[in-house]
Amino acid sequence: MPAPLSARARRALVAGPGLMISGVLPAFLTASLASRIPDDFALGDTGVGLAIAIFHVMCALTSTPAGRLVERIGPQAGMRIAATLTALSCLAIAGLALPLVAIPFGWRWAFLAVAALALTAAALAPSGAAVRVAAADRPRGLTSVHALAVAAALASAAGVGFISFLILYAERSGMSQAAAGLLLGGVSLAATVSRIGVGPLADRRGQEPLRPVARMLALSIGGYLLLIAGEPALIVIAALLAGSAGWAWPGGLTLAVVQRSPGAPAWAVGVLMAGLFTGAILGPLMVGVLAEHERFAVAWGVCATCALLAAITVSATRRRPPRPQPRP
Repeated sequence: MPAPLSARARRALVAGPGLMISGVLPAFLTASLASRIPDDFALGDTGVGLAIAIFHVMCALTSTPAGRLVERIGPQAGMRIAATLTALSCLAIAGLALPLVAIPFGWRWAFLAVAALALTAAALAPSGAAVRVAAADRPRGLTSVHALAVAAALASAAGVGFISFLILYAERSGMSQAAAGLLLGGVSLAATVSRIGVGPLADRRGQEPLRPVARMLALSIGGYLLLIAGEPALIVIAALLAGSAGWAWPGGLTLAVVQRSPGAPAWAVGVLMAGLFTGAILGPLMVGVLAEHERFAVAWGVCATCALLAAITVSATRRRPPRPQPRP
């Protein structure tokens, strides 16, 4: 039987997912609450896309420097800093948007809940000696890590652009607000299950993690194109396909960049995240502008094209083997 987890390991298992969820959830909250937020702010479709894009602009600008910082101060301190900043940001969204009188239960409370989650994750972040990585171990010049960052940019442009306007598109295609919300929940569940399923495939001995990534991205193209039909039943099928296949790639892509830069994993993941968030900036902007002019068919075609280019980039990079990892 496996040895029981230590208290420190149990805290890490809670804090890690809490940090990941609270870090990205504000952007998805904005997308899922897009039909309610304009009641308080004058935001059209383009404005919603711009708001989500601004979130990812900051993520793209800070990801690589944050990776370097974590190499210097260690992962524990980095986790606490990230969680604290996330909590303060969510509190600012729900404080700055607070009416002068008591708030009814509404969309603001969702951001307050994320702030509470981030603070809880910060409190549970394990303590211990920092493991620092020498700057000399960081690869120089353009590497396969940068190529995979480009693939992440393309894939996230498709995925974030799709998820940011799924609710609005579903409602305008005849779905009720409740049904559209359930669809978003179903897409999230499908993405969660597919990510967990892809994990064991990527972890198999001798398995190149980029192979399933390329396949899933190629499969997601069908989902984006099927959205063009605009029929509620087909939208459900298309959204579940695009969500499960088009959002299953981050784990495998993260493993691939770490394999290709074992001496500086924080730097490699930071570069990957910079690419991912760059795509997350462009995706909502492109879809938002097209949605403003009721050109959703073109928007989903753009998402499909981005997914295709991402799959091609991953397949091309896969032919360049990663550097061998040092044995402990």
